[in-house]
Amino acid sequence: MKRSQTIFAIALFALVSARLAVAGQPNILVILADDLGYSDIGCYGGEIATPNINAMANAGLQFTRFRGTPMCVTSRIALMAGMPMDYAGGHAYSHAAPLPMVMKQAGYRTMMTGKWHAGEPDPRSKDLFDRSFGFLGGMTDCFIGGNDWFLDDQPFNDFANDFYSTTAFADKSIEFMKESVAMKKPFLMYVALNAPHHPCQAPEATVKKYENRYGVGYDAIRQQRRAKQIEMGLIDPAWTMTPLGNEVRVWDQLSDHRRRIEAGRMAAYAAAVDEVDIAVGKLTTFVRDAGIEDDTIVIFLSDNGGDYSNGSIDGDEKQIAWKPHGNPSSSNGWAAVKATPFRYYKHACHEGGIAVPMVIQWPAGISLDSGDRVDAAASIVDLYPTLIELAGATYPAEFAGHATRPLAGSSLVPLMKPNGHRESKPVFEYYDFSRSWIDDEWKAVSLYNGPWQLFDLRSDRGESIDLAAQHPHRLKQLSDRWIAFADESGIPNATEPVSSVQHGWGWHRLKMACPSLVAMTPANGSVTESTSVRLRIEFAGAIDFRGTENRSIRVYCEPDEATPIWTLDPDATHPSQGKRQVDLGELPMLEPGKQYYVLWDPGWIRVDGRPVGPLNDGAYWWRFTTPN
Repeated sequence: MKRSQTIFAIALFALVSARLAVAGQPNILVILADDLGYSDIGCYGGEIATPNINAMANAGLQFTRFRGTPMCVTSRIALMAGMPMDYAGGHAYSHAAPLPMVMKQAGYRTMMTGKWHAGEPDPRSKDLFDRSFGFLGGMTDCFIGGNDWFLDDQPFNDFANDFYSTTAFADKSIEFMKESVAMKKPFLMYVALNAPHHPCQAPEATVKKYENRYGVGYDAIRQQRRAKQIEMGLIDPAWTMTPLGNEVRVWDQLSDHRRRIEAGRMAAYAAAVDEVDIAVGKLTTFVRDAGIEDDTIVIFLSDNGGDYSNGSIDGDEKQIAWKPHGNPSSSNGWAAVKATPFRYYKHACHEGGIAVPMVIQWPAGISLDSGDRVDAAASIVDLYPTLIELAGATYPAEFAGHATRPLAGSSLVPLMKPNGHRESKPVFEYYDFSRSWIDDEWKAVSLYNGPWQLFDLRSDRGESIDLAAQHPHRLKQLSDRWIAFADESGIPNATEPVSSVQHGWGWHRLKMACPSLVAMTPANGSVTESTSVRLRIEFAGAIDFRGTENRSIRVYCEPDEATPIWTLDPDATHPSQGKRQVDLGELPMLEPGKQYYVLWDPGWIRVDGRPVGPLNDGAYWWRFTTPN
């Protein structure tokens, strides 16, 4: 047995002796989608067929200001720990008590299916879940799985020809719930679907439903979704929808070939969402047909905002969504659609990266009218206190030999009642290069360690008006609270001041290709001052062109993806040899109002003796636009 398993087993025994189930404890079914954007579901403005999730919203409650975190793993640990990942002690939960264990000591039978990706507690251990089925990592092939799949404490590799992960998770969840119903025990069923996270795979027939849907492009679908959101009363028409950033390919400047590929990528994603809805329908139908609908609270949500996946300008067209071994994905243009009407996408602490759909259905427990909306702000860390309140469980002061930290959220139960009120708590968000602190819908947020921005989300949820200059004291108050909480959480460099430089979206991808990168001109995602452009790159170490023959850096102009407008293959005689900045000279005079992008071959340059990685226009963006 692993050390972590042993610790959790001892802790479970030491917490309390087994309790009889408390009368009136509801069954709990939590369905977590992966990388599903705020507007993808029909009841949130989307055009994808989601009748079953829509029906949940119509019969229950729909939350309009619910937030996950910017990343899969941070959301999953926040859900299981009841607090932000780093505050919980990271993957080890060294300051927290895993939710399933607390539910167990309240008399619940605990079960999970799907994607774990939630730290060291081992879902295969009976100390955590009585039954479990899924995989440990962050992603999987939906048709053939991988070597980290499990069924309880045994490896699972029964991937038959008709295997599809979303279907398998729904079917196995129903099997587990049937067992609990037969045992007459209240259950916690955690269904962590891996869809629509890439690879965006789905049965061919489902993909074909959407093959003619997305040829109009990102902007048109965004506008359609926003119009529907306004018509439904879901969003305030006064909220400005932020325009697409310069990191997004301009649809009208793409070739017909590239537009077909892009439309196909979104069709694959939509099909994966469609299959998620079918799975939700299976689960809710079981709950109804088993006669436990009144006794079961069903919660559906996503972990983070819509994903801009990897991909490659050379490889996207080779991906087939209904076949294994590939990695179909959707671009950041479609990620902006998923986030409608918000700014940015997964990984960002701006609203597009953290705003998610969340609906609750519970006929016996919700005393509001069917189909009501909850406009109060809420967060994924609120689910832990909600569920232990419903279970009659007690949050332990100590666990596994350590003191637990206070839960970061507050119960949502009061919001299920007429005139219900609760004291919401501030929301801390963080992932690698993105951070925010939200208090009473005032939000301080920083991207790429850039200057703090300030937004009043009550009147500007689209984050279009930065109020930092108008309210410097409020901004300092919020940012100081983020710093203090982050420092207490053990986040490295939390107290260091932010930079005065704001890098454009995609900077983190560029740093993955070249960790020593300091700056580039034109900046990624920027609009140049004129059509006369000089190309420069600054590195943290010494530049070396020796041994880089036949490896080039190139600039392209949409829509011509075959012929660069400029190419350079520098060698050791280049004036920048041995320096930290490479000046690549003037580009040919550029056209006004056009989008350009840079590609380079892996190893076209060495920095401090290390070759840089590949730059492409799928995962690693260096794009800029010329003024009109």
